[in-house]
Amino acid sequence: MRRLAVAAICLGALAACGGVETPRHIPQDFKRLEVDFALAWGVAVRTLIERGFDIRTMDREAGIIETGWLSINPEYAATIFVTEREDRYSTCGKPGLFRAFRGKEARLTLTLRAMPRAEAGLRAEASFRTQWYSHVFLWSDRLLGDVECSSRGRLEEEMKLQIQLRAISEQLQRLRRGAP
Repeated sequence: MRRLAVAAICLGALAACGGVETPRHIPQDFKRLEVDFALAWGVAVRTLIERGFDIRTMDREAGIIETGWLSINPEYAATIFVTEREDRYSTCGKPGLFRAFRGKEARLTLTLRAMPRAEAGLRAEASFRTQWYSHVFLWSDRLLGDVECSSRGRLEEEMKLQIQLRAISEQLQRLRRGAP
């Protein structure tokens, strides 16, 4: 009887420790690109497409490009005890007792702004999500919905750096050809 009481207390403490974290939103600053807005815009669109993102909306006047969801880590899986195939882009916390997370998706919002001296500013914001399942050992696997994950800021920095490097490279190619 005493062992049963200890097991119940341990199980209760374990259930209290588990649960979904609230995503933290880290506001991003604009990264200065030493190229004009038109060049930065074209490079940003091409970079998103090459990385596999499907562009959902583009508003050049507002300087906003939004993508659809892209599976970035289909092997990700987490239970209250074990996390497998964690990635460097986001963290989803623990799913709670008798729950599981599977797969990760990302979506990006890029904001470009024309700046003085024929330069552009770039801000990248990433959203992440995983699917949440009811998971009682091997007996049931019922989809409960999507859960937002917290960004680590790495995908945003990676995108900004990649766009900046490509834009500067294209600017150098233009200068070599003698075009402004």
